[in-house]
This record gives sequence, C-alpha cells and structure tokens, in this order.
Amino acid sequence: MTRAVCQRNDLHGNGIMRARDQRESAAKAWLTVPAALVMLLAAGCRPAAVTFPASPIACSASRADYDVDGDGRADFFYFADATGRFDRIGYDRNFDGQPDQVVRLDAVDPRLARHLVIVLDGIPYDVLAEFYKQGNLRLFHPPAVVVPPYPSMTDQCLEDAFAYMPTEGAEAKYYSRSKRKVVGGTGDYLAGRNEPFVRIISYRGPTLHDAFGYLHPRPLFRKEINEVKRIWDRRQRQEEVMYLVSTATMGTRYSRSGHLEILGQTQRLINQVVYETGGMVKVTLFADHGQTQVAAEPACLDSLLRSKGWRLTDRPRRPRDVALIQFGLVTCAALTTPSPADLATDLLTSQAVELASYADGDKVIVRGRCGCGTIQSTDGESFRYDFTGTDPLGLGIASGSTVDGRALLKSSVAQRLNYPDALYRLWRAHFALMENAPDVLVSLDDRFYCGSGKFGKLVSIASTHGGLNRANSATFFMTTAAPVPGPLRSEDIPGSLGTIFGRGFPYGR
Repeated sequence: MTRAVCQRNDLHGNGIMRARDQRESAAKAWLTVPAALVMLLAAGCRPAAVTFPASPIACSASRADYDVDGDGRADFFYFADATGRFDRIGYDRNFDGQPDQVVRLDAVDPRLARHLVIVLDGIPYDVLAEFYKQGNLRLFHPPAVVVPPYPSMTDQCLEDAFAYMPTEGAEAKYYSRSKRKVVGGTGDYLAGRNEPFVRIISYRGPTLHDAFGYLHPRPLFRKEINEVKRIWDRRQRQEEVMYLVSTATMGTRYSRSGHLEILGQTQRLINQVVYETGGMVKVTLFADHGQTQVAAEPACLDSLLRSKGWRLTDRPRRPRDVALIQFGLVTCAALTTPSPADLATDLLTSQAVELASYADGDKVIVRGRCGCGTIQSTDGESFRYDFTGTDPLGLGIASGSTVDGRALLKSSVAQRLNYPDALYRLWRAHFALMENAPDVLVSLDDRFYCGSGKFGKLVSIASTHGGLNRANSATFFMTTAAPVPGPLRSEDIPGSLGTIFGRGFPYGR
C-alpha cells in the first residue's frame, strides 16, 4: 500500500502530483482492508524510536535527574526556575552522576533554533492543565486556552491553526451547493480532500489507518508517536509540523485515561528530542479541539425527522426535504433543507438536541428549547445579540447591545461559560468558515452523537467532539519558546508563532 501524505509536499509542480498520487493510492487501498490492518499492527513491531525514560530516578521541586543510558546513574538533568518551569538542562560528561554542562534554554534564540510542532487531536484543556499542574511538560510556558471554530471539527480547526484555505464542508461528506446534492464520503476522506492542510505539514499518517485506530487505538498511537520521532531524526528543515490523528482514537475509546496516556508518551518524545539536540530546539504543542469525556449513544435524528414527516434525501428540493449528514461520530449535525426554521423546530423536540442554528438573511438564528437568539454583525468582529424567552446561549449580556467579539471571548473563557465565544463562532459557522455551510447546524447533548450507523455499531464512544459547548471546544496551546497569554482562537496560533519566531507559520509552506 502506498502511504498517504506523510511528508511535506511542495505546493507546486511535482509536489502536488505526488500528493495526489499518494491520496489516490490510499483510496484504492480501502479495497484491501484486512491487509491494511495487518500492516498497521506489523508497523507497531518495529523497534521503538521513543526510548527516553518515562520518569526520573530522582526529582525535587528544583531538579529532575534522568538515567538515559540505563546504567543506573543520572546523566541528564532538568533545572527549574522560581516558577517551577524547566529553563535549564544539564549533562554528565565525566560519568560521575552529576551535571558538568548546563544549557540555559531561554538563551537559545527561537529564530535560530529548530522548531518541532506537535499537534494532538482532541485533548481537552482541563486535562492538559491538570497534567501540567502536576509538574509535567514543565519545559513549556503555561498553557493558553484555545477556543476553536464551530463545529469543533478537526478539518476546520487545523485550517485555522495553519492559516490555510477553508474546507469544502464540515466533514468529508457534505451538501454541495454547486452540485445540489450530497457529495463525498469515505473515498474523499481517504483521499484527504477535506484536509488541505496536509500539503503544508511534515506528517499526517495514512488516512486508511484512521478507522482501524478507533478499533485498535493503542497500536496506531504507538506507531504514530514513533514515526514522528523517526521523521524528526531525518529532518532537513528548520521547522517540522506533525499531526497525530491517533490521539483522537485514544480519547474516543478510553476518555480521560487515554488522554493522560497520550500526554505521558508525548512528554517522553519531547524530552528525548531536547536531550538529543542539546537544547537547540523549540517545541510547540497544541490540539485542535476538546472532547466530551462522556459516553455517547446515537441521537437517531433520522428516525425523528421521518416521524415528523420529513423526507430524507441527498437532493433536497421540496419544503419537507432534508439532507442529514451522517459520517463521523460527533456531537453535532449538519443539515440542508429549503425550510430551516421548520426543521429547527422539529429537531428541538429531541432530547439529544441542545441548540439549532440557521441563517436568516444576514443574521444567524440560534434556538434552544425555551428561547431564541438573533446574532448580527457587519464586520465579523462586533456583534449585536437579541433574544426572547430564556437566553439559549447563557451569555449573561444585555439583550440589544453590541459587544466586542474579543472581549466576549475573554469573558466567556474567564467565566467558564458553557458556550465560549459563542456569537463569533455561530456567526462564522454560517457565513465565513467553510465553502458549503449547512442550512441548519445542531449542537447535541454530550450523551449523544450523530454519524454513520454502521461505524457506530463497531465503536464504543467514551468521548467525542463537535458541539458548541466548552467540553467539546476548549483545548490548549503551549510552547517552550515564549509565554503566550490566552485565551486564543485557533486562528490566532499562526500570528502568535510568527511573532515569536520572526517568520510565517507554518514556515516555508
């Protein structure tokens, strides 16, 4: 099987042709599913590339001693500053178990160091913050909260994080306005059609492996974490950007315990990279979105709609026609219909539905069971919000006022509101995020998901994502290069890194 896009491809000439050929090969390889599973499991039998010790042999508030060569004596050291952050590393050069050489990491200019960027799929901010508070990942400056776009789906989140082109739909299967029908699906997913960002990063594993990751997440995660190290060892560029999809599968199957396992192994990888480069590296770590950490069952929106007299079709034309996208197992749903207001009314009779939103002229209507809100904006930066009944977004702001989007981002995160940065995210979801915005977007209760019925029967869902609320959304950003205050939107990541490193991010795309 030809591997899908794993190495960075140039954006011109032969680079695009190589990417296209690799994706087409991956799509054709779906026909040999058993062989692909065997290859995935066999890949996990290769010698591990990540070999750094999981824990130090001695640790205090100011120092951590590691035995890297396994002789029972410390040979690599971290030293903490007054805040507890590791700002120095040391090496034992004369084999006496004590540091003889000390490197001050903050004295290494980010513009001259190599830059390793690790992007994890689906890590909640609260899990990362707790892991950090316990004394882990202390090479990094404190994490910043990141609020992704809505729907909180990988494709949109990473297009923002890489400052790249908008996706065609919310998922690889979507309703196409130009073709007037539902298009895409498994073939487009395998071909990476809704992931343009893979063209400009160093690693994104073969899409063919993704589905198997939900059935056997640990083998895929081990393969990916070691593959990231191998690609880093072959590095030829100043910056390498690695995206691990397997971390989403670990979270989906194992919830919080899976997330903690991911972070522990990622810390080993980062420690090894810093050790082997003598500190001449800066590392950035972030995730695309959060995860619910709540077991979920099917929302059964299709049967609800049929019971309400809707006709499910891939080509909605008549008033009671609706196209319901059922693809990934996520806590949101995208629907297309000539009658969005009526559809929203019927959807809200389901216990699985928290919010339904749709465009009405240049406004976004967002509805809960007991209230209706209207969002207006002329510039995508400030917003007027009116509601009747109970405020469906729970914003606690005066109805009829105009609010600054950035101010609302900060206040909603600081107050841990259930729907962070809600006005901007909802407005953008319908007007300025993807090429084919659905007529109706639904944010589901965390206990329910919408997606492929066949796939859902194979996978038990302990955690997933997609919805508007904080659990689905809030994730993190952190770097060893400099402190970055939050909260951030995903789209702020390129500018933040550009300021620190003095060049565009991703570099050299």
